[in-house]
Amino acid sequence: MIAIILPGSTNFHAVGYNERKVAKGTARLLEMKNFGALGTFGKPTPDELVSYLMEYTSRNDRIQKAQFHVSFSCKGHEMSETEVLEFAHRYLKEMGYMEEGQPLLAYSHYDTDNTHVHIVTSRIAPDGRKIEHDNERRRSQEVIDRILGNDRKQKTQESVDAAKEYTFSSFAQFKSVMLSMGYETYQKDDTVFIKHGGKVQQKIPFAEITALYKPRNRDRNRCRQLRSILKKYRDVSANKEELQKELKSKFGIDIVFFGRKDSHYGYMIVDHHSKTVINGARVLAIDQLLDFATPEQRFNRIEDFIDKLFSLNPKITQAEIHEKLRKQHAYIKKGVIYFHGETRPLKPYMAEAIDRNNRIAWVEMFCSTTEAERDLLCKFYKVDNPEMVTLQSEKNQFYTNAVNHLHEIFND
Repeated sequence: MIAIILPGSTNFHAVGYNERKVAKGTARLLEMKNFGALGTFGKPTPDELVSYLMEYTSRNDRIQKAQFHVSFSCKGHEMSETEVLEFAHRYLKEMGYMEEGQPLLAYSHYDTDNTHVHIVTSRIAPDGRKIEHDNERRRSQEVIDRILGNDRKQKTQESVDAAKEYTFSSFAQFKSVMLSMGYETYQKDDTVFIKHGGKVQQKIPFAEITALYKPRNRDRNRCRQLRSILKKYRDVSANKEELQKELKSKFGIDIVFFGRKDSHYGYMIVDHHSKTVINGARVLAIDQLLDFATPEQRFNRIEDFIDKLFSLNPKITQAEIHEKLRKQHAYIKKGVIYFHGETRPLKPYMAEAIDRNNRIAWVEMFCSTTEAERDLLCKFYKVDNPEMVTLQSEKNQFYTNAVNHLHEIFND
C-alpha cells in the first residue's frame, strides 16, 4: 500500500480535480461524511462542496493552506475499493483526521491499473485547532507500517544482508546496491546510516562495510555486452526513467545515478543476476547513455558539426576532422561517417571537399615556393584548383637536406 500526501491549497482545488474526473466517468464519489445538510436532497455541486470546506476551515484563520489531500494505491487490484477505503479510515484516524464532525470526501479513480482512492479533508479539527502535522511524511509511513504489520527494521536488516552478498570494491558501489533496493545510504564519521521511510532504520560500522570490499578484474566481454544493451535500449527509450524500467524488467539491471536530479555526474550498474556492481563510466560515458536522440538525429548533429568546421576552415583535412570528432566517438573513412557501430554516407559535397583538402595537404607538404612547382605537384596529386595551395616564402630544412642527399648520390 502506498499513501501519498499531495500539495495543500487555499481553495480546496482537489475537489474540482476529483469532480472533473467524476464528470468524465473515470472516478466516482465513494463517501461524503460530515457535510451537514449537503446531499440530503440530491448530489451537491463541486462549488457547494468547496464552499462548505471553506466555511468549515474559517474557524481557524491562521491556516493558509488548509486542504489535506492524500491518495492511496495498492498493487494492481489485490485490494477492493471497500478494503482500500477501510485502510484509509484507519490511516486517517491515526493521523488525527477522523474526529467526530471532520468533513471528508473519498473518490475512487478508474484511470489507473491499481485500486486507487483519493481523500480530501481539512487540516482543521472540528474544535478549530490545527491537526498535528510535524514530521508528517515520516509519521505517514510509520502509520502504514503499523496497519500492515510491517517490521521495517527487520526488512532493512534483510536487505543489508542481501547487499553484503554482492561484489563491490568501494562504498559508492555498496551505496548503489542499497539505492537499487530503495534505501538512502550515507556515511558520517565511522558509521554508515541506512534510511528508509524518512527514518534511519539501521547503523553499521563503516569498517564492517570496507571489510567486504573485493577487488574485481574488469570483464571486458561483459562490459562490451552491457554497452550494447545500454545503447540498444537507450535508442528505444524516451527518457532515463523509461530506460531504467526496461533494463530492470528485462535484464535485472538497475542504473543508479549520482548527482542532482537534472544534472548527473556518474552512474553505477547493479547487475542483480550476477550480484556485481560496475562503474558505468567503464561501459558507456554518461553523456552517451543520456543521449535519447534517434540515430538519424545523431548523424545529423555530426554532419552539422562538420559543416561548421568547414565554415571555420575551408581547407580542413580528414585528420583534423577526426581530432574534433574524437569526443563524439565518431570518425570518417572514404566518405562514410562511422558512429557507434552504425554508418551513413557523408553528403557528397562534404566528401568531395575532404578528398580535395587531403590532396591539397599532400601538395603543401612539399613547401612549394613557385607557381611552377605548385602546378606540377597539383597535376601529380590531381588537385583541380591550385590557387588553394599556399606557397611558401622559402624552402624548409627538409628541402635542403634532400638536395644535399641527392648531391651525394650523383657525386658518387
